[in-house]
Amino acid sequence: MRFEFIAGALCLEFANTVHNVRAEDKGEELHAIADLLQWAKEAGLLSSADHDRVAAHYNRNPRKAAAALAKGTAIRDLLFSIFAGIAHGRPVSSRRLSELNSAMAQAPGRLRVHKSADRIETAWTSAVDGLQQALFAVLASAAELLASDRVGRIRQCASADCTWLFVDESRNRSRRWCDMSVCGNRMKARRHYQRAKAAQ
Repeated sequence: MRFEFIAGALCLEFANTVHNVRAEDKGEELHAIADLLQWAKEAGLLSSADHDRVAAHYNRNPRKAAAALAKGTAIRDLLFSIFAGIAHGRPVSSRRLSELNSAMAQAPGRLRVHKSADRIETAWTSAVDGLQQALFAVLASAAELLASDRVGRIRQCASADCTWLFVDESRNRSRRWCDMSVCGNRMKARRHYQRAKAAQ
């Protein structure tokens, strides 16, 4: 797998396809339509067969590929703006909600129920297939997260050079890092180095 999935919500996983929005080189992961399709496949939104079919379609239509990539990254940037604001205690503006509704309206969806193991679950499916369906699943995830009790648990990584978002599911709501083994250890090492340097 090329992409990391640590956020605990599909919409935040998609928002995390950019690494550090504060930096001049913000660590973009979606450079081409192939990257967006690969993310959708790894997220479980496109089967291998659908991925190959959609990729072949965009390979034959580079103008459509560019438009689809632009749409995908615009949705990603909108979601990042909304949820990073929430992570820092800012209310969601009416304008941002309007933009989210507008994006959802472009791919109308249907609510379906299905059996999973020993329980019934609901899922939104798009009325279109391929990449549009994957993007609709991301948008539906955003709407559900915004309307849930989990919205108060949205956090942003405390690392100085990471802006990834996640849902803090820890019991005492004390998670600070997107990934303790990466950003957490990096920041601990940095603090240790600074203390050692100050002691000298």
